Amino acid sequence: MESFFYGYWWLIFPIMFFAFGAFDRWLAYKRSQERLNLVREFTSQGKDPPPELMRTINDEEALDDPDSAYGPYDRYGRYGRRYRRHYWRMGPYWAWRTAIITGSVAAGFWFASEYADFPGVDGPFRLVAVIMTCVAVGHAIAAVFSTVFRAK
Repeated sequence: MESFFYGYWWLIFPIMFFAFGAFDRWLAYKRSQERLNLVREFTSQGKDPPPELMRTINDEEALDDPDSAYGPYDRYGRYGRRYRRHYWRMGPYWAWRTAIITGSVAAGFWFASEYADFPGVDGPFRLVAVIMTCVAVGHAIAAVFSTVFRAK
């Protein structure tokens, strides 16, 4: 059993990402549940809910339906606001920077797989190196496309 934990210690990261993602979804569900209960209380008392509350509920619904709040001419759909907010990251400079960084990490793993002095690490390092090389090639292709086909 001890060798299992030494061999698969890295599984704690995807398990924790899954757990935190599930917790985030549960909190979002509870938040929307509380807002809807608040609207129910206002309507049961015969009052109109505040416009700020209705605006937040409508904004949440708009995120679920990409065609509702963005209009017919929004080509980015659901993630349009996020795209406009981080547009400066979408340029060729950042694409090339990402390609160079992932290529450097891949080269580091290739170097570590060849010259590591620890027994048994050449296989896992080589696997990570192959994966990182594929990621680096993908980023390089995206960088070429972002350089050639710039947004107007």
